[in-house]
Amino acid sequence: MKKYAGRIIVPALFFILILPYIGWLGHEERRFSAFGGIYLIVILTIAWCLGAIFDHNRKTIALLQDSEGRYRIISKYSKELVNSFNEVIFQTDDKGNWLYLNPAWKSMSGATVNESLGLHFSKHMDNNSYQDVLKAFADSFHRGNKYFRADIKLNAKKGTSWVEAFVKLIYDDAGKFIGTVGILSEINERKHAEEKLVSLNEHLAITSSKLSTAAQLAAGIAHEVRNPMTAIMGFVKLIKDGGAEKLEYYDIIFSEINRIEQVLNELLLLSKPAEAVFLEKDLKESCNHVVTLLETNAVLNNIQIHKNYDSEPIFMYFDENQIKQVLINMIKNSIESMPNGGNIFVSIHEKNEEVFFSILDEGEGIPENSLQKVGEPFFTTKTSGTGLGLSVCFRIIEKHGGKVFITSELKKGTKIVCIFPTVQQQEYSENEKFQIQGLE
Repeated sequence: MKKYAGRIIVPALFFILILPYIGWLGHEERRFSAFGGIYLIVILTIAWCLGAIFDHNRKTIALLQDSEGRYRIISKYSKELVNSFNEVIFQTDDKGNWLYLNPAWKSMSGATVNESLGLHFSKHMDNNSYQDVLKAFADSFHRGNKYFRADIKLNAKKGTSWVEAFVKLIYDDAGKFIGTVGILSEINERKHAEEKLVSLNEHLAITSSKLSTAAQLAAGIAHEVRNPMTAIMGFVKLIKDGGAEKLEYYDIIFSEINRIEQVLNELLLLSKPAEAVFLEKDLKESCNHVVTLLETNAVLNNIQIHKNYDSEPIFMYFDENQIKQVLINMIKNSIESMPNGGNIFVSIHEKNEEVFFSILDEGEGIPENSLQKVGEPFFTTKTSGTGLGLSVCFRIIEKHGGKVFITSELKKGTKIVCIFPTVQQQEYSENEKFQIQGLE
């Protein structure tokens, strides 16, 4: 009955209102005309329709009131729920300025919401992460994707922190981009686990490469040790037989013993695991040690190693063990690329506060379509290679602030150029970085 209250009450009220008219007709003994009947029916129909409209509006109002109540409850608890999230929920405008940040932002960045609202999102991340976000955004925007994700290094007040951003692009009804919304989640543990895994893989690759290199150099080491031993045995026999000029013999014997010691030390260096220790050293001296170790192996393959260095010492901050591993891998690759013999040219020069180290061989060369992949893990042009040697070398060079450039021509050879900062340049960069941090 409640559902049809309007359609009952309104016609009833109209009927009550016209009762005096019906009574007046009966009292005056006037005939009730057909027109009057039709008029009465029309009036009652209109009244019924008005009642139906009343019922519909009353139902709509009740539904709206119920929806409003539900919305208030949902809005209240949604706000409480959003504010209780450990993840940061954000909104930006089309320029990248923060429009909304939930309270979790303070614990993540160290800055309050009021301090950050209106600022550009790039103010809270390093430049590399900013470039990654711009690239991911541009790719999504041009492809028509509404979502993208990116790992961001956040410059928080408590220190750097890694976060994962899930971002949704927002467009208005006309299809115009108006901003973004998304979630920031801390991923420090995941990043640290990834870094440990990369470090472990790198350590295993370096160790494997060292042992492999040591095995391959065994023949050369045997020759390198046997020749001094032959000389020592000959002079010891002369001394025993009472030959003259014994002091001269002693000098030669000790010289040969030192030669053996030097070779054995370099061999042990290959298999000895050690923590990275960056010290100021002469790169030329380290390179000479490596060439000494590999020279006999090169001669056995009918290869000559030519050195071209600056006359003055060239000092850098580097870990000698790691840099020697790089030099060994690169020179060994050059030796293996020349099965019919040839020449290897090793150059070290300093120019404009940068150290240029280059290796040029006369080997088979690298195909152009493979040149861009050199240094990628597990990519190799050798039939028995693992593809980890140069990958490890490139990572070591990168850790030393260096860059690598490779050019190659089939049947003519390959040239690898490594560019490192000198001691002076590195000290300047560190001081400049300190000054910039002080200004911030």
